[in-house]
Amino acid sequence: MDEYTPEALVNRQEPIPVFSTPKPRQQSGSPASLHSRSSSQSKSSLQDRLFAKLLQQVIPHDDEDETDSSGDKAFSTSPKRPAFSLPTMTNNFRRFNARIGVVFLFQNRVERLLSWKKPTHTLSLLFVYSFICLDPHLLLVLPVVVLLLFIMVPAFVARHPPPPTTSTSSTTPYYSYDGPALAPARTIRPAPETSKDFFRNMRDLQNCMADFSDIHDATIAVFAPLTNFSNEKLSSTIFLGCTIATVVLFISAHLLPLRLVLLAGGNAAILSSHPTIRQFFQDIVHDVGVGTPELGSPVSEDVPGVSVPATPSAAMSAMESLADISVDSDPEEREVEIFEVQHRAPGTSESGWENFIFSPLPYDPLSPSRIAGDRPRGCRFFEDVRPPYGWAWKSKKWELDLDCREWVVERMITGVGFEIPGVTAEGNAITDEVGGWVWDLPPSPLSREDDEEITTLAYGDLQPEVPTPQSKGGSISKNTDKEKPSARDWEEAAPASYGIGEWRRRRWVRVVQRMSLPPPEVVTYSTLGHG
Repeated sequence: MDEYTPEALVNRQEPIPVFSTPKPRQQSGSPASLHSRSSSQSKSSLQDRLFAKLLQQVIPHDDEDETDSSGDKAFSTSPKRPAFSLPTMTNNFRRFNARIGVVFLFQNRVERLLSWKKPTHTLSLLFVYSFICLDPHLLLVLPVVVLLLFIMVPAFVARHPPPPTTSTSSTTPYYSYDGPALAPARTIRPAPETSKDFFRNMRDLQNCMADFSDIHDATIAVFAPLTNFSNEKLSSTIFLGCTIATVVLFISAHLLPLRLVLLAGGNAAILSSHPTIRQFFQDIVHDVGVGTPELGSPVSEDVPGVSVPATPSAAMSAMESLADISVDSDPEEREVEIFEVQHRAPGTSESGWENFIFSPLPYDPLSPSRIAGDRPRGCRFFEDVRPPYGWAWKSKKWELDLDCREWVVERMITGVGFEIPGVTAEGNAITDEVGGWVWDLPPSPLSREDDEEITTLAYGDLQPEVPTPQSKGGSISKNTDKEKPSARDWEEAAPASYGIGEWRRRRWVRVVQRMSLPPPEVVTYSTLGHG
């Protein structure tokens, strides 16, 4: 195994990772056996093929018409992107791991720069950052300077190395920039799979995944209780504070000295990581007495002299003194309805109504259940009516809806008659009732032609024709002595002209409110109305 590859960018600041295997015999899918193969191999082994076939049987296939949440086709169905395959995954991981060293090398150098390993480098960073904060136009110069100093100058020095020093001379290396190049150009190449640099990349990739997982879990643990309204009072306080801050910043953001804020904040953050300054603040915290909180006092030691809550409950207790928010709003209210359906046997008097059922539907002549010949469904008594699932009764009793015209017109129900306030239906048995009834109209006893004519007059589409003394052939019209019906409202004329059918119903309403914890599922006969 090669010690290192000169042309590969790898983080070599940490020791070589040590592998521990539970069994002396390595499996075919272990990291050592996976990376012992050469990258030039194009054919997969028999084990990889068998395992790929097994995965194809376990993992469901993507449908061709699979769409995402936005309605577009999923990216996995694109013919340019290969489907999941174990040999492809293994090959891509080897390629990725051989080339990811530049990222870990950059990360390691940034950590060394911010940890004051070399104070001169960190101070240089502070000066550069300060100049950029004072004059943001220098950001346009920064990429070009990085290209010149960190990429092109080292590449030129690599092609013009100093002459080799002898054992007798103790002079410093002398770079000669005259004449032809003495060394080949440096090219960044991926780390070979048989080198130690490849396993260094695996080590750094493993630790990077662990760091990301820890940061992700810590972020969720801190911000989720504050923003997911599990504690509604705390989340409402934060929401109110963010709303006020948004409005204030939207108006006064242009007045803030952003250059000075970034200059002071960035320098303070970098200087606070210096070991001497960090020890200085720790001594101050220890002297003030905030170093170690007592048992049961959720106080953190991040800010000296200030008690910072360490848990969401403690933060809520601290924020209650700043804002008193009432989140106990009134629950949502709706109006439910139930229809009292009564039936009258054919041939009986119009006062012989019998209570039939309480149904969530009016059972009108054109309802699907009535056309299909089904009986109305519901319960026999008011006490058996239950509120919808997740709701509870607010009002104590049902109220009768006397304005039946509104819900009949709203549902566009035809073939029924109903009471109009201020109008008495003479000659019928409904004059002494409480009110709110909507009854069916029986079939018309008139002929078809007369029925069509009266219907036309009732809806007011056409005017009645004036009878003529003679017809077209000279005969007397049949309707000469027949009195034309007056163009009254159809609902008013219906009871007096046609009587009452076998079914009638009236509407009862009651107010319900949503429950915070829904009760167990029960059978309900009432439906939500417009409330």
